[in-house]
Amino acid sequence: MINILVGCAFTLVLFAIMRRINHRWRSPILNPVLLCIVLVSAILLFGDIDYIDYRNATTPISFFLEIAVVALALPLYQQLHAIRPYLMLIGLSSFLGISCATITAFMLCHWFSAPEPLMASLMALSVTTPITLIVTDTLSGLPGIAAIMVILIGVLGGVFGLSLLTLAGVTQPQAKGIALGVACHAIGTAAAMEHHPAAGAFASAAMIVSAVLTASWVPVLFTLLQGIIS
Repeated sequence: MINILVGCAFTLVLFAIMRRINHRWRSPILNPVLLCIVLVSAILLFGDIDYIDYRNATTPISFFLEIAVVALALPLYQQLHAIRPYLMLIGLSSFLGISCATITAFMLCHWFSAPEPLMASLMALSVTTPITLIVTDTLSGLPGIAAIMVILIGVLGGVFGLSLLTLAGVTQPQAKGIALGVACHAIGTAAAMEHHPAAGAFASAAMIVSAVLTASWVPVLFTLLQGIIS
């Protein structure tokens, strides 16, 4: 059993160190979230430490992380005057992004003959974990699989998202923000905030719109896709 004080202190210190490393050597690979996941996983594995014990010892951090997501709305509030004319565009971009992600995941699952619970678990991965879990539960999916995939997509988007967008010729910070907010939820939005204030504001708006659309549209789209292939 790990003491809560020890578990929280270890995790916070580790994140602070990884963040300093990221600031010292600017590189997408040195994303502090990614480094912490790798190091904590290695420590749990090689230290023969039960994950449930670690999770229980870091419950306060998990609690405050859920609250901290609300802080992502701050740049949205600060840049609201600049975002308001583009709300329709953000809504359309979010709808198309979510639809493309869901259809692509569905087609890949169908192509590889994935069992239906696994398929249902991969339909709503572009939003924060709590909303993904609600949608996954509605579709009778596997919450554990959905949670892992959401975190993985967010980390990959935070590490490689900006580089891929630049490589694709996307230069406007607003466009980068929308793409990261739609595809990579909170972690992508955090990366957009570090990149540019406007990118962070548009990412926050896209993340919020995507969350609403995912909860209402993805279950309908999943049912439609099932009807097409049956």
